[in-house]
Amino acid sequence: MSSKAELDANSLAIRSTCQRQRGVAIITALLVVALGTITIVSIVARQQFALAREGNEGMIQQARSFGISGERFGAAVLYRDFQSADRDGTDSLEDDWATTIPPIPMDNATLQGCIVDMQGHFNLNNVVDAEGNAAPVYVEQLRRLLAQVNVDVTKADAIVDWIDSNLDATLPDGAEDDYYSGLDPSYRAANGPMVGVSELQLVKGFSSQIPEEHEDYQLLLPHIAVLPIDQGPTPVNVNTATPQVIASLSEFLEPLGSELSRWDSGAYEDYPACEDIFSLEVEDAAESLSGEDRDLTPYNSTLDFDSEAAVESGEEVAPAGTYDVRSRFFQVRIDVLSEAASISQYTLFERDSEGKTRVIYRSRDTL
Repeated sequence: MSSKAELDANSLAIRSTCQRQRGVAIITALLVVALGTITIVSIVARQQFALAREGNEGMIQQARSFGISGERFGAAVLYRDFQSADRDGTDSLEDDWATTIPPIPMDNATLQGCIVDMQGHFNLNNVVDAEGNAAPVYVEQLRRLLAQVNVDVTKADAIVDWIDSNLDATLPDGAEDDYYSGLDPSYRAANGPMVGVSELQLVKGFSSQIPEEHEDYQLLLPHIAVLPIDQGPTPVNVNTATPQVIASLSEFLEPLGSELSRWDSGAYEDYPACEDIFSLEVEDAAESLSGEDRDLTPYNSTLDFDSEAAVESGEEVAPAGTYDVRSRFFQVRIDVLSEAASISQYTLFERDSEGKTRVIYRSRDTL
């Protein structure tokens, strides 16, 4: 028989083992509870994040839907303007479309915007012809426009090289792939028509990363557009063009831009967000653009414009086809403002011979 001491020792060993097992069980239970708690918290956090994301996406989609509604309103305004056929169907800043779209409350948001005639601007894509070669008439017009806004005229070379189809850089300041491939990050020249005005910031001399070049971009922005040229170059509408764009049409018109322009700097004064696009930097801007001392009566025809320019018989104001009094391309800017989400939507419309509009492109928060 085992002695009492041995029994006591065994009893103590068994008790110690049980205590250790009990301690391990408690620790295991605590670990299981902790892991379960962490898992539950993680699941709840993911669910809350997913709900917040879905809520934000819903608000963004709602804002975009409101933007589309504003876009359709703009299309209706343009169609009504076409149907009214005021002044023989010409387009000018006296038309209904040239006023701001008033603030429209929609649920928890406000919709507001404006319509801009993009043919009051110089179309950068005009600088090449249908074969993708430089078009001398429009290249010279671009050079005159750059001079009007105090930007180095040699920068026209880089713009032409970006759009033309060949890979040979124009001297002295053109740029093709060999230049752009050396940048960080590197990229290639488009060698085709631009698709948006902001694309100009990729062109040599207009980089948004270099303050001096970005300033040149800002100076040029109120006077340029990027429009399709599948039906040929787009003429400038002299009823809606800025003085600088009028002056760029020919050497003859260079000193007459302010006198002949029908642009009114107050056209969008009710909505500063649209007016800011046209913060024109010109000498004596208040006098030259205020309209107080200028005749703002729209031209009913190019002949009226020629007559106003006091052209002598047989003298050419500007190359044929480079100017007109009607427009096909309009940009509708819609701003949707709310506490949850705000967007700015830019839609380029083409209005056809029946007054119907089609969307050429749509962008949000950038031109």
